Amino acid sequence: MLPNSTNAHRLGRAAFTLIELLVVIAIIAILAALLLPVLASAKKNAQLTTCINNEKQFGLALTMYADDSANIFLPFNNISNGQAVSYQAGGFYPIPSLDTGNNSFAGVTSEAALANAQQALASGLLYQYAKNVGIWHCPGDTRNMNATGRGFAYCGYSKTQNYAGDPDNTSGAVYWGMGACCLKTADVNAPSQTFMVVEDTDWRGYDDGTWVVNWDYQTPNFSWEDPLAMYHIDVDTWLFVDGHVETHKWRDQAAITAGQQASLGIEDVAYNAATSGADYNFVQTHLRFPGWKPQ
Repeated sequence: MLPNSTNAHRLGRAAFTLIELLVVIAIIAILAALLLPVLASAKKNAQLTTCINNEKQFGLALTMYADDSANIFLPFNNISNGQAVSYQAGGFYPIPSLDTGNNSFAGVTSEAALANAQQALASGLLYQYAKNVGIWHCPGDTRNMNATGRGFAYCGYSKTQNYAGDPDNTSGAVYWGMGACCLKTADVNAPSQTFMVVEDTDWRGYDDGTWVVNWDYQTPNFSWEDPLAMYHIDVDTWLFVDGHVETHKWRDQAAITAGQQASLGIEDVAYNAATSGADYNFVQTHLRFPGWKPQ
C-alpha cells in the first residue's frame, strides 16, 4: 500500500535544513547584538533612578533628624550607650564588628559580611528615619559582588565633609580637609547649592568617614582626596541640603580611574585630577561651608 502523498509530504518537511538553521541562528545573533546594548543601557538607567530615589530618602531622613534635634545636623561623632562613637560615612552607622581592621571583611564569608554590614546600618542614628537597609546600597554598586578581603563592601553613600563632617584637632584646620563645616541649618546660606550626601566608593568594607577634598580654606582652591563612585557609566549622584538630587558625568580620566580602582578594593586617594574644568568647578561650586569662597 502506497503511503498517503500528503503525509509523505509532511514527513519530508518535518525538519529544518542546515542552511535554514544557520540563517535562523544568524538572525538571532544580529537581533541580540542590536538589543543587548539597549537592554544594558535600560538597566543602567533603572539603577540610576533607584540611586536617586535612595538619596531623596536620605534627604528626608536627615531633615527629620535635624527637625528633632533643634536644627542641628547629624554629627560625625555621637554618644552611644554612654560612649563616644565615630559613625561611618560621616555619621550613618558604627563600624561593622567584623571589619574593625578596615580589611574588607577578610576571613568571613560574603553572607556573614553582608549580614554584619546591614546590622551596623540598622544600629545607626539615622535608621529610625529610614528603616530600610536596602536604600543604603545602590543596585549599580558592584562592591557587594567582590570577594571578602578584596573590595567587598555594602553601603554606597556618605555625607560630604562640608555637612557636619570630620573634626580635626591635629592640624591647623578645624575640620579635616577644610576650615569649617555647616553644623546647623543657620550655617547654610544656599540650600539648593550646597552638597549634603554623595554616592561614594571606598576600597575598604564600608565608607570610612565623609567624602572629603583637601581645601585651602583661605582660598577658593582644593586638591582631590577621596575617590567617587562610577557605577552609572562615569555618572554619580549628589544630594543637596534642600532635598533635590543632581547627577554629574565625570570627564577627568584620573577621577574616573580612582573611582574604578576603589570599587575593586584598590586604594587610590589623593589622585591627580585637574584643578580646573567642569569636574573641579562642579565640586568647588557646591561643596559650601562657612567661609567658602567662589572662584
